[in-house]
Amino acid sequence: MEVVCVGDCGIDYYLPAGESLFGGITANFARHANDVFPDRDIVRIVSCTGDDVGAGIVRSALAGTGLDCHLTRLGGQTPVQYIEIEENGEKRFIRYDEGVLRHFRFSREQKKIIKNSDLMVAPVYLQIVGLFDELMSIDTRGQVSVDFADFLQHPDFELLEKYIHRIDIGFFGLTLADKDAMDRIRLLASRHQKLFVVTLGADGSRSFFNNECFDSPAVSVEEVIDTTGAGDAYAAAFLSRYCHGASIQESMQCGSALAAKVVGQIGSYNRTPK
Repeated sequence: MEVVCVGDCGIDYYLPAGESLFGGITANFARHANDVFPDRDIVRIVSCTGDDVGAGIVRSALAGTGLDCHLTRLGGQTPVQYIEIEENGEKRFIRYDEGVLRHFRFSREQKKIIKNSDLMVAPVYLQIVGLFDELMSIDTRGQVSVDFADFLQHPDFELLEKYIHRIDIGFFGLTLADKDAMDRIRLLASRHQKLFVVTLGADGSRSFFNNECFDSPAVSVEEVIDTTGAGDAYAAAFLSRYCHGASIQESMQCGSALAAKVVGQIGSYNRTPK
């Protein structure tokens, strides 16, 4: 299987300490996917960096990982996500600077990689809707999985319905209190015969497929230190199982297990041995 991860690589800048760590939804997913998908699978990443200090952090972090990297270098700042951690370990995104990502467009080679993938995985959020529009215009031979990364803050059902014919698997981060959004996601999954997975933090996760609903509890942890990247880890573990024939329920359990490991440390990535 050829897995291509398309989107953002950047810096997670932790306040007030001022610590810079390699991050970004696509980067987090790709590193975890490289760990948990079978060795025979190829995991590729299509993204961009600037030409600043942050670019050095990104490229150094990816060196030697075994990921097949296709990164465009553009003049300017590498994307930065500013993060504060609350006392309960919950992340709080303060500000996002998409930097050169706002100017990134796919090269001919990158489009070919995307087109020939067996599984294409990408996030979409407010600042990169234009890039996502371009991505959705590329025909792919395999399955398409999309992380609607800011759906809790910006539930863009118009965008979801615009591209629902292109999406096979969707991930959404909500809370149990978001009942209206949950009901709409359930109805769309049923109407369009899609698999939609909703992560609910400490309340576990819920999946909708056709007319069925599946619930899975969160894996308990001794202490939640930082929830940054937990959803990305969940998606990587889920897809590594589901795309190789596991049931939805088993895939959800694997997702919860990997997410639990990530929240026990500062930073979005905790390497999982194969």
